[in-house]
Amino acid sequence: MFRNIKKLLAIACVTVAVGAVTIPNLVSAQNNNPNRAENMQKRQDALKQLNLTEAQKTQMKAIHESAKARHQSVLTAEQRAIMEQARQSGDRKGVRKSLNLTDAQKQQMKAIAEDTKAQMKNVLTPAQQQQLEQMKQQRQSNRGTMRQGTPR
Repeated sequence: MFRNIKKLLAIACVTVAVGAVTIPNLVSAQNNNPNRAENMQKRQDALKQLNLTEAQKTQMKAIHESAKARHQSVLTAEQRAIMEQARQSGDRKGVRKSLNLTDAQKQQMKAIAEDTKAQMKNVLTPAQQQQLEQMKQQRQSNRGTMRQGTPR
């Protein structure tokens, strides 16, 4: 009888220990993915507000894919592996710093980002460009009020 109680206690202790290790990981995984999904939803909503034509959507997608490929070409195999691991885990916070990009890589990444932004801007009509600028200013205004501690 005493052995059975020992076994039950041992099983209970192992269960509690495993739970203590896995629950924080599950909670952090749940916290990361909704934020990512929320950010993606905000971007999609912003694009919907611009009322892009199908041709514009196709062009934007092509520009985005090209930029992604160009960014990948700047990274070393090890850096690409780190990025892929971060993408799969859903935890991208601080991954750029962990890549230890060289100054040359940083300059290339910046040039790609600027070129991509210019290409995307050229796809938009003047009215869409103006609307996008207004949305950007609104976003910056919201961030400023949040930093000051004032709710939106």
